[in-house]
Amino acid sequence: MAWRIRIVAIASLALSPVFVLAQAQDEAWLRTAEELGTSLYQIDRAVQAAAKEGERSRAFRRDERVQGWVAEVQPEVVRITYVGIQGGAPVGLYRATVDRSGRIREALEAIDAEPLSADLAMQHAIGRTAREVQRTTCSNEVETLVLPADDGWHAYVLPRAAFADVYVLGGSYRIELSASGNVVTQVQALASECVIVQNKKGSDAMLFAEDRGVLPNELHVYISRMAGKAMYVTTTPNGRTWLIQDGRIHGVERIPGAAG
Repeated sequence: MAWRIRIVAIASLALSPVFVLAQAQDEAWLRTAEELGTSLYQIDRAVQAAAKEGERSRAFRRDERVQGWVAEVQPEVVRITYVGIQGGAPVGLYRATVDRSGRIREALEAIDAEPLSADLAMQHAIGRTAREVQRTTCSNEVETLVLPADDGWHAYVLPRAAFADVYVLGGSYRIELSASGNVVTQVQALASECVIVQNKKGSDAMLFAEDRGVLPNELHVYISRMAGKAMYVTTTPNGRTWLIQDGRIHGVERIPGAAG
């Protein structure tokens, strides 16, 4: 019996480095998901703040030249520039600046039609490319957010719900592009089909069952931050439960009865 115990102990020690490596990789991915989800939230919040400014401007609302926007992320602010096409090239038409808390720092103003910088012109082109990628459509309205990546660019196509208490997760995609922005290298659905999560009034947290992956991803962090509420995600392939709160992801034993 002692001989058998020693064999089991040796086998466990042999496997432990693999387990530790997998655990480290999972932790690294969770921290990346937190960072990406928070970046998406900060840009999207700035876009929505700028859009509300635009709703107050009759000239902006009637300006048919506007064909989208680009975001310039700075340490203290996010600058949103609304874009049109002039002479076949994207130009800036209006600009608003939003601070990191989501408040307007500089009101929306018309600017002289000027060519976008190379980086913003790339962002605009990538957004257009991402919207043309074949994908499952779960909403008539989508927002496209572009982030730089180590090996190129990531464009996120995120659906908007028609109701304030519903978030559409299905139809959300991460589209990875080359550094030149000309080649789509991967298209990754971030949720299945057209699933939604409801933000119930008076609930302590939102509840969601993820049947595609074994770890939460940046979409879950983004949704939690947009709702301003904690979110419990159960990854059904491995039966684990996670709490996303204030942009952080933690594994938990169970979902409290008061949640949801």
